[in-house]
Amino acid sequence: MMTLISRVLNGTTMYRLMIYYLGALFVAGLGLAVAGATFMSPSSLLFSLVVTFVSAWGTNRLFGYVLRLPLNAESVHITALILVLIMPPAVPSEPMSILGVVVASVVAIGSKFVLTIGHKHIFNPVAIGAVAAGLLVNQPAVWWVGGSPTLLPLVVIGGLLVTHKVQRLGMIASYLLANLAAVVLTTPPEMLGMGLQQGLIYSPLFFAGFAMLTEPLTAAHGRWSRHIYAILVGALSSPNIHIANFYFSPELAFLVANLYAWAASPKGRFRLELLHVERIAADCYDYVFRSDRRLNFRAGQYLDWTLGVRKPDNRGNRRTFTIASSPSEDHVRLGVKFYSGPSAFKQHLCEMSPGDAIYGSQIAGTFTLPRNPRRKILLIAGGIGITPFRSMIQDLLDRGEQRDIILLYGNRQAEDIAYMPLLARAERELGLRVIHAVSQAEARLDNLHPGRIDAQLMAREVPDIAERYIYVSGPTSMVSTFRKALRSCGASRRRIHTDLFPGFG
Repeated sequence: MMTLISRVLNGTTMYRLMIYYLGALFVAGLGLAVAGATFMSPSSLLFSLVVTFVSAWGTNRLFGYVLRLPLNAESVHITALILVLIMPPAVPSEPMSILGVVVASVVAIGSKFVLTIGHKHIFNPVAIGAVAAGLLVNQPAVWWVGGSPTLLPLVVIGGLLVTHKVQRLGMIASYLLANLAAVVLTTPPEMLGMGLQQGLIYSPLFFAGFAMLTEPLTAAHGRWSRHIYAILVGALSSPNIHIANFYFSPELAFLVANLYAWAASPKGRFRLELLHVERIAADCYDYVFRSDRRLNFRAGQYLDWTLGVRKPDNRGNRRTFTIASSPSEDHVRLGVKFYSGPSAFKQHLCEMSPGDAIYGSQIAGTFTLPRNPRRKILLIAGGIGITPFRSMIQDLLDRGEQRDIILLYGNRQAEDIAYMPLLARAERELGLRVIHAVSQAEARLDNLHPGRIDAQLMAREVPDIAERYIYVSGPTSMVSTFRKALRSCGASRRRIHTDLFPGFG
């Protein structure tokens, strides 16, 4: 069972997994309505679903056409599904209920294009849509999915799968603890038991956290700033938090925290024009782009890349990839490996010609080298997982900064090794030590280890592993295996940093 779940998580994008999660909740809620277990009717839920999707889809298409931007259909589906799960259902005989759903949908999608500063939209789309419906047409969110104890197990189990996929369990923990702490501190002792029961069982606490807190474009992304963001949302959405006679709702809590996230996060949307493509290894290529604006990032950070895919498959038209170039290079590099039966995204990428454009947004990530140059480093990469290390090594070369770094680089064959000239230069100029682990070794290379990277290789080549800060990059299964091997070699858990590449395609 766990193996099946792992395969589903590894082979599904974050956006697609979220759609499955929200869709399952809607179907479960519809089933409760059919059974007469809720105040909603099945027909009103289905009608609300249609109205919401039509309104959201139409708004998205209109703005995309006017602004000539590639559209992410999955993002629209997620926004629409969350709105269906929290807004009062639209009833055909009640025009105001229909108007409430339409206003929430139009404002939610429109906010992504209109409510922006520095080419970055500010507010969580669902939150601003729900607030607008409440203020403009007196149809506030009711969060019916969060108020059902029957749906709570599905909310939590599905939400944990989504959160595990995006590696935000710590962020969710900060949010929940902040909310519970606020409840404890603001509830009279004699009412505390009832307050905790209400917060944990009959409130939108869990659904809001799993479905909205991790929304990538309006949440904070720094290691500490995302916890501050989560604490703000959690504390402000506590039912007893108020200013004078003004009480916060969950959606208002998000809007306040979004302002902090905007201030604390990198800004910008970038139009990246393809200059040329370089072959860096077997089936691996660097796409070299010219950006319309300079990217300010640290070596090892990532970017969300969006393509105008004509017929996207179930993985959508948006991907998160590490920026393979260094911050000081003039051009932006994207390192990609092509497999048999590639996704629609990669098929479209393969068809790109010089002059074609891709759009980037959300520079983020904490997979960066420590600022102290005296700290010893161990880099471990598998296949195209070398891309963040390419950025780091090129950055060190650009700045002429020498560090005590060992790189263990695993590949199936010698021709799969990427960035060979760069690694050779770093060995000469920086003293970088590279050990190539090639499982099907036929060629002769310096520092070649015939086989995979394992505990024996680590112990032999890195005897001071307990002293090093360790960075692991590659497919999810590889990273998980390396974590165990590193711990068996005496590496400190708190010094192991990972950069997963879930679901190559």
